[in-house]
Amino acid sequence: MLKFFRKNEKLTRWILVVGMTFLMVSWLVFDQSSTFLTQLLEGRSTWATTRDGASFSESDLRRLQQETRVIGMLGDPIVRQLQFDKDPAHWCLLSKEAAAAGLVGGAADGQARITKMAAGNNVPEANLIGALCREGGMSPREVFETIAKLNGVERYINLVLSGPTRMSVVRIEQTAASLLNAVSGEVTVLDGVNAKVDVPTPSDAQLAEQLKEYGDQAPGAGKYGFGYKTADRVRLEWLVVPTTSVTAAVESSPALSNIELRKYWIENQAEFAAPQLAATSEGTSFESNRDAVRAKVLTKASADKRAEIAKFISDRLQLSMRGVEQVNGYYTLPTDWNTKQLSLSVLAAEVAQKFSIPQPSVESRTEEWIGVSDVAALPVLGGATTNRFGSQPVAAMQIVQSLREFGGKPTLVAQVAVAGPVLQTALGDIVAFRVTAAEAAAAPASVDAAREALTKDVARMERFEKLETMIADIQKQAADQGLSSVAQAYGTKVEPFTDLRQGEKQFLQYGLKFPGSLPTLGADAGAAKAIVLKAMSLPAGRNIADLPIADRTVVVAAPDKLAILAARIDSVTPMHRGDLAPLLTNDRFKNVAASEMSDGSPLDLFTLEAITERQGFTLANPRPDKDSSASGGADGATEAKDTKAESETKATQS
Repeated sequence: MLKFFRKNEKLTRWILVVGMTFLMVSWLVFDQSSTFLTQLLEGRSTWATTRDGASFSESDLRRLQQETRVIGMLGDPIVRQLQFDKDPAHWCLLSKEAAAAGLVGGAADGQARITKMAAGNNVPEANLIGALCREGGMSPREVFETIAKLNGVERYINLVLSGPTRMSVVRIEQTAASLLNAVSGEVTVLDGVNAKVDVPTPSDAQLAEQLKEYGDQAPGAGKYGFGYKTADRVRLEWLVVPTTSVTAAVESSPALSNIELRKYWIENQAEFAAPQLAATSEGTSFESNRDAVRAKVLTKASADKRAEIAKFISDRLQLSMRGVEQVNGYYTLPTDWNTKQLSLSVLAAEVAQKFSIPQPSVESRTEEWIGVSDVAALPVLGGATTNRFGSQPVAAMQIVQSLREFGGKPTLVAQVAVAGPVLQTALGDIVAFRVTAAEAAAAPASVDAAREALTKDVARMERFEKLETMIADIQKQAADQGLSSVAQAYGTKVEPFTDLRQGEKQFLQYGLKFPGSLPTLGADAGAAKAIVLKAMSLPAGRNIADLPIADRTVVVAAPDKLAILAARIDSVTPMHRGDLAPLLTNDRFKNVAASEMSDGSPLDLFTLEAITERQGFTLANPRPDKDSSASGGADGATEAKDTKAESETKATQS
């Protein structure tokens, strides 16, 4: 064979040329055919279906993904709230329902919105269209059609949400009666703190778990008010020069001599009212105004003396910092600064000696931590301010809040172990203070650091959980023996309540539903609703007080307050008809009424889970990867739905 090719070189070249050409052409043809066929098959394969028989292909999915990128750029509030730009399935189903309602226009509708947006944002329309086309990888017409679909979705949502305006008068009256009927009676509250219920002492493991869950919450900020995070806190000391000391020093000084008083009188006669009788001499006129002149001179001389003392204190404190390096306004203090710094007691002695006044007092809180917010309550210091940082007075607490150790503020430079600016109170007391230590807010480092609070809260939760299991027994005892028996058994008391409503009428007109308050418990919407509905279920036309106690007794849990409520209904005051008239035309109240007649927010109708359930949306090939961009949250919603159904089935079987 090799001999043949060597003898026929020309023929060999032609064979190679033809063979290579054939291979190249076949590779190109079959590769493009393969790609084309793959795309064709993918475009025709089913992505998802709905209950009404609609089917969406993989090609539809790619178009939906492009559309969600476009609508995500618009910053529309409804899009942000419902987040249907994050999931093609969500957008698909919403736009499907809007189209079925006949609310989706054509490309011109979308173009009109873009024109309006461009004008409102003062940008060229062509630039806006170009940006949307690039983001979605679509033509201008496709972008217009996408915006038109968004307009239709918004019309659809607004149409559904406007339903309360078309509610019947009867339904509004019924809801108003439920909200405004006032119930009176007596109640006893069994809470997790005071109720006599034996529970075991919490273990360290329980306390550690409680700390882990609520340790980084401020007291009162977490669920049920749990929280153990310490607030920013400080230790400090302050010096006080009482204004009475300064005034007394001025009164005994030459500043109030007869010569100084006459001098002031001569120079400032216009400040004083003329005497009732005409003055015949200068001496007579001065003597008639002597007390007023003395008061003026004393006020001015005292203010000048206070300013002199404040300047001395400020200069003395600044002088004590000489030689200490500063970086960005903060001092770099040496490690032994506590022994080198100017003691406030020494400063107090210097002030007393220089100005001949009693030695100023020095208050110290260096052995205990004080919350920053509690600085305002400290004697004298809490009410002292300075104008050093601008026209508005700055209080001591604000300076402490601005410590570098708490993050600092560029407009209020303050740090630990460096005295702040000299302050004055409204009475004229002079105050110099220094923070000696600071500790930023933090979760307790260990259970022991908050053991008392942790033990109290865990026991509170356990008492409530035990009381919850005893609701039936409490109900029976209250019905058979009365509330007093329940109160005595659990160490609580019976208290009256009057005119309890689900919603206070002065707030309903503004679309706000604030329930009435119950003794001990306070305002609790669930408890108020249970009592009012129980009262409305009682036979009409009869005196409620004549009904058996068992019929008008209700026991209900108030989980948000970790308490059990036992109430007896004694009377019901129906809604006043005069209160109803203005509510019938009040759209804010109608929204409250609509919320009462439905579970949750009206917008919950358009969540992915709700619309998936409503449409019977099912993926043809659910992907195991929940983060897949192709399926987005649809897989998650479908799996959640399947899990829920499976749980319900197991519960039914058991």
